[in-house]
Amino acid sequence: MKLISSWSGGKDACLALYRAMQAGHQPQALLTMLEADGLRTRAHALRPKVLQQQAAAMGLPLITPSVTWEGYRPVYVQALSEAKQQGAEALISGDIDLQAHREWLEQVGEEVGLAVLFPLWEDAHSALLAEFHAVGFTTHIIAVKQCVLDESWLGRKLDVAAIQELEAMGVDVCGEGGEFHTFVTDGPLFSYPLKIQALGSFTGEYNYTFLDFTLAT
Repeated sequence: MKLISSWSGGKDACLALYRAMQAGHQPQALLTMLEADGLRTRAHALRPKVLQQQAAAMGLPLITPSVTWEGYRPVYVQALSEAKQQGAEALISGDIDLQAHREWLEQVGEEVGLAVLFPLWEDAHSALLAEFHAVGFTTHIIAVKQCVLDESWLGRKLDVAAIQELEAMGVDVCGEGGEFHTFVTDGPLFSYPLKIQALGSFTGEYNYTFLDFTLAT
């Protein structure tokens, strides 16, 4: 099937897309929602420019509607409807075990007439990360929940050493409880690697600290 990816820029969305492509599906575009002013992404407070660079390294178009939280659903539905008109047959998500979000996406998919795929659903978190690294992806932590992790984690590669530290702290290694967010910079879907250049950090909503960064190739 031709796919549109619900895209955060992070490891789960990336591995889900990789698995789908390995199964023979074809990505058509990446979809990321921006804040109403268009300056940051809704999910991980990323600069749109870094997502554009990431999408370019993957050779895929990036769709970035701007929206308020109150108007989120109709704008999301409209973006999916337009993707369907251009040939998309399914929406793909990197959700692992967040049932409420899965149900929301399935409702939206049914409304638009798209299948919804969850390639990572209910897989063991440690196994997912092992696969992510085994196939050659690289990802960095770009946001932390303040009550769980401190700013020293910002910019760190989510490598074996970091995973072991998280496990020792009792933190979910996939951050599925919102403990941290990531940004992928290299791997089998990329035609060239990206390099994070840190600009600083800032505090966002819901007690998160975010890395502010640009990218170099």
